[in-house]
Amino acid sequence: MSVLFAFPLIWSQAAAPMPGAAPPAWLQQALAWLFLFGEPAVTQPGLIGAAIEWLKVVSLICLFGWVVSWLTAALKERTVARGSWLDFAALAAGAGFVGSVLLRVLEENKRIDAHEVAGIALSSFLGALCGLLVFLWVEWGLWRTIRRLGRWPDLLVLLGIHLGMALGIGVGIMLQRVGILYGILQIDPTKVVLTWRDGLVYGVRLSATYMGYAVLLRVLGIVVLELLAVRARRLYSIASVSVLEAHRRMWAPWVVIAVFLVVLAFTHWFLIPPRAAEMGRLFVGTLLLLCSLLLTVMVTLLTPLSLPTDIQQQTIYTIVSKPVRRVELIWGRMIGFMTIVSLLVVVFGLISLGYLWRTVNGTINATVAEAVKAEKAGRGGQARLLREQADQLRTRMAARVPVRGFLTFIDSKGTAHLKGIDVGQEQSMREPRSHIEGGTPAAAIWTYGRFRNPNPNAANPEIDRRIPVRSLLRADSIEGLLNTIYELRFQIAAAERETAAPNLPPARASQLTAGISRNKAELDRVREAHKGLVTEATASEARAKEAEAAGRATQAQVIRREAQALHSPRVPLEMTFNVYRTTKGRIGEPVYAKIEVSNPQTGASYTDIFPIREYYTNKQFVPAEILAGSLGALKIQVHCLSATQYLGMAESDLYVLAQSGNFGSNFMKGLFGVWLQAMVLTAIGVFAGTFLSWPVALLTTIAFAVGGHVFFSYLLQFAHSAVLGGGPFESLIRLLTHDNQMSELSPTLAVLTAKTFDSLVMPIMSRLVYVVPNFSAFDVSNTVSNGFAVRWAHMGGNLLLALAYALPFSIAGYFILKNREVAA
Repeated sequence: MSVLFAFPLIWSQAAAPMPGAAPPAWLQQALAWLFLFGEPAVTQPGLIGAAIEWLKVVSLICLFGWVVSWLTAALKERTVARGSWLDFAALAAGAGFVGSVLLRVLEENKRIDAHEVAGIALSSFLGALCGLLVFLWVEWGLWRTIRRLGRWPDLLVLLGIHLGMALGIGVGIMLQRVGILYGILQIDPTKVVLTWRDGLVYGVRLSATYMGYAVLLRVLGIVVLELLAVRARRLYSIASVSVLEAHRRMWAPWVVIAVFLVVLAFTHWFLIPPRAAEMGRLFVGTLLLLCSLLLTVMVTLLTPLSLPTDIQQQTIYTIVSKPVRRVELIWGRMIGFMTIVSLLVVVFGLISLGYLWRTVNGTINATVAEAVKAEKAGRGGQARLLREQADQLRTRMAARVPVRGFLTFIDSKGTAHLKGIDVGQEQSMREPRSHIEGGTPAAAIWTYGRFRNPNPNAANPEIDRRIPVRSLLRADSIEGLLNTIYELRFQIAAAERETAAPNLPPARASQLTAGISRNKAELDRVREAHKGLVTEATASEARAKEAEAAGRATQAQVIRREAQALHSPRVPLEMTFNVYRTTKGRIGEPVYAKIEVSNPQTGASYTDIFPIREYYTNKQFVPAEILAGSLGALKIQVHCLSATQYLGMAESDLYVLAQSGNFGSNFMKGLFGVWLQAMVLTAIGVFAGTFLSWPVALLTTIAFAVGGHVFFSYLLQFAHSAVLGGGPFESLIRLLTHDNQMSELSPTLAVLTAKTFDSLVMPIMSRLVYVVPNFSAFDVSNTVSNGFAVRWAHMGGNLLLALAYALPFSIAGYFILKNREVAA
């Protein structure tokens, strides 16, 4: 746990300036952890932070569902809404809340003067009063209904909710009292003084999450007991029936395969790459998109119809009359539908790989054959162009593993910047490109190694971009042995420095001395091995020259290949730059760039000048000895040599190619992302079918699919309050009146009404970001089509994300199915 307490977020909060005497360290740590586990708007980078955020979101959803279910039971049993004064007060409070929002909008637009009650804005005071009345009505309904209809676990949950409420309010006030709230809000305590009311506001936010944890514990208890009763045989039976029904009712697998084959048969009619090198990317991306669309449509139409149809036709009698658990009914259908999806993914993958082998690889072989013919005919320029096209196609039909550095810039005056020149071109939101000026000292610098982040506002103060030297240099090669020599020297020097330090414990000194002796002995052995290989390589080169002088060219080539085997392969660098031309220049003359690669540890360097080919992957091969002794650190500078031209690049546009894997397995990884999307959509479809009729369940599933694919980025803007032009109602007015998104609208009655509705709707819509799945997060089609490897760690993260979406939907479907009479 001591390692966890060292998280940057925790200590940035705990180490904030505090008024008065500082509280004990254990109290700071405890409050910081309680805040992290309670505040929904704060998260922690990494897997642990994602798990904590998931727990907070699920707990809030559990709290909302638990309260709504008991209030629904209260309305049915008439334990509330019986015409008491509290019912009328809660009804008036609902209208009063809308009035408080309208009052705040009027104050913000300067239509009325702001007023305060006891130091609190009138709109906030009215909203808090209305919220308190609604809270009392909910409390009254929960206590009466649970005492009448609930059991002792329900009473324990209700007690736990109130304990969580008290804990949250107490933590919020303590955060204000000890001063940690100043660090959270980034407020200088010498300029602004936070009162207990500020702590109370944060305490209420924390209370909601802590209350949700109490309900979540109850839900976990029920689910664990249910899981203990689950049997694989029943799951298999329900899954088998689901597969047979999908085949019998809709012929879904055969229809999807038929559509896939028909579209694939005419794909080459419409897919015309803009450049020959883009053929692989275009075909791969299109095939993955086609698979995703077909599986999404099939799952969207198939899954929400299953349970509602069984309930409507009363065929579910046969199932519920057997000892079948409700969770088995949910998961069995999900397993059945995902079995169909899995078979289709395998079929699509095999057909697609065969199609790509026939088209793209056939084009590569045909291009190479044309290059051979051009060489024989004496057309050397055309032959080089054809071979470059074939090489570019092979580059995209691979699974490259890039090692990317950290990009900084130097302008024409030699000043360092984090960004280059913005030439006004349309930029990618994900990774915008910067430019450097040609014919000047301006440069783009990619730094590899372990160093401090030059960006003071970055979340990670330290950057680790080390190159895997040992995987690029063969251990038994000349460069590999040279790298070992450098590493042993560095280890010996570091140990000697530590030995010379004062007050060194005797045990540590003895350990260092023994390590130095071992490293020196190993260093002597490696030096002898390195010297022997260098001597052998020199002798082989001399024999190759003698063979050439004697006219034995074939023998000389064999000897040189043997000598080359003593070295590690040259290290490949790949670059994809673009050029912004301010002048046309000479027709046919390319824009030139200079690359400088240096080893900051040994001083070794490499320089080359090459022409920039836009929309192509520019390749450079750096001598392997540059990496020897680098400890994973390199510095790569790129200059634009052509005056009046600008060279553009992003951080991912230059990388060291660590390895190149198999394209077939990488393509199947891309289809695995499609499979994950189908799994989440299957869970949503089955969930919707547990409580909705099939038309409404179908529309609900379609809404989730469209929202997750198309509108998720817009929901993120809602969540971060970054929507230009206001909310949906204000945007509608701007659309009708042709006003732009930046100008302030006149505070007319229509505008004020629209802003009031937006203030009511946007907080609800912003919470949809926690419910609507982010399907684009599973999409790795761009990575595969560009020829980069999909990492196993990335696939594992996507799998956890898919389970984080699918499990809550399936569990929610179980509780809904459990609490309704499915055979009615």
